Amino acid sequence: MEEDDNLIWKDKTGTYKLGYSQKLMREQLQWQKINFAGKLALTAVIIILILMIAYVLYRLDQVNFFSTIMYR
Repeated sequence: MEEDDNLIWKDKTGTYKLGYSQKLMREQLQWQKINFAGKLALTAVIIILILMIAYVLYRLDQVNFFSTIMYR
């Protein structure tokens, strides 16, 4: 496994590597950002679908199928 340069910090006594839990915290933060973006995109898609369904129902309400069939 390659060593990551930004996972090393220096102290008065020398150079130390970050622990495994700190690496996991960074990966978790990255995944949380990806999940947040995914949730925003999914919310936008759901809102668009709801608006499309509402528009279709609105347009269907304006069409009078039965009254035009009745008066023919």
